[in-house]
Amino acid sequence: MRKLIPLLLMLALAGLLPAQEEEESGARKAPAQVPASEKAKLGKLLPAPRAAGATAQEPRFYAADLYQYIDGAAEAFHMYDLVAMVHREYKAGDAEITVDIYDMGEPINAFGIYSAERSPENRYIQAGAEGYIDEHVLNFLQGSFYVKLSAFSDKGSAQPVMRSFAGEISQRIGGAAALPSILAAFPAAGRVARSEKYVKRAPLGHEFLAPACTADYRFAGKQSSLLISTSADAGQAKKKLELLKGYFAKSGKVAGEPALPGAWRGASSREGGAIFFARGRYTVLLLNPPADAAAFLKEVASRIKE
Repeated sequence: MRKLIPLLLMLALAGLLPAQEEEESGARKAPAQVPASEKAKLGKLLPAPRAAGATAQEPRFYAADLYQYIDGAAEAFHMYDLVAMVHREYKAGDAEITVDIYDMGEPINAFGIYSAERSPENRYIQAGAEGYIDEHVLNFLQGSFYVKLSAFSDKGSAQPVMRSFAGEISQRIGGAAALPSILAAFPAAGRVARSEKYVKRAPLGHEFLAPACTADYRFAGKQSSLLISTSADAGQAKKKLELLKGYFAKSGKVAGEPALPGAWRGASSREGGAIFFARGRYTVLLLNPPADAAAFLKEVASRIKE
């Protein structure tokens, strides 16, 4: 069967490539073989061939050996702590359908790999927490799962059968179909639609800021980037703040931000201008801040749920 594997957009983003080996980063390793319990878990999510009006091949499962299926793209899934995935091929009428369901362990990891592959230019549809479709591909995320469908038909559009399969899989996953709650901390005003990312390693090239969610903003025609780094506790968040202060002091300059008590303003030839502070177990960094950055960051701080 023909397969369509999108180019991972994350590889074009600065700071997403791993700065350390997996053993050093503490990333969870996928099992060498998929346990029977995981096979059963993923198998229950697959559309039943008869119910879908289709025939199907036997499902295949991958974990550490995912490279055997998607080769160079496998590392990105392992970067986001892949648990295992199931692959199954269907035939419905003249349409050939491929179903790939990735168990990423946690909703934030599923969002991470999904957001790395999506683009603001995609055609978004109601599928799971969020999804998009084109002529031959339908991808969506829901809970801890990232679902990728591809279909081809020689006689007509394959989109109806992909939508049908997506609906059945979504029902089988069940639970609340919502994006990770941390994204609510990003104000909507000025935000570039669907620019949010979850960076597991070395956001902005700084390993100490991992993991973090990011989003792009546009204020008065200029682009800014907001990063919210998550820590285990407030103490670790403050350590990240001190590391940021040290970085800017060494590479440029840093001083307290009078308009935002507890915050710091830094500048360097690499990042340009920045304002950063810690709140609870989160460290917030705004690159290329606008003139009214204090008001914007106060809203961010008010949105953070400690």
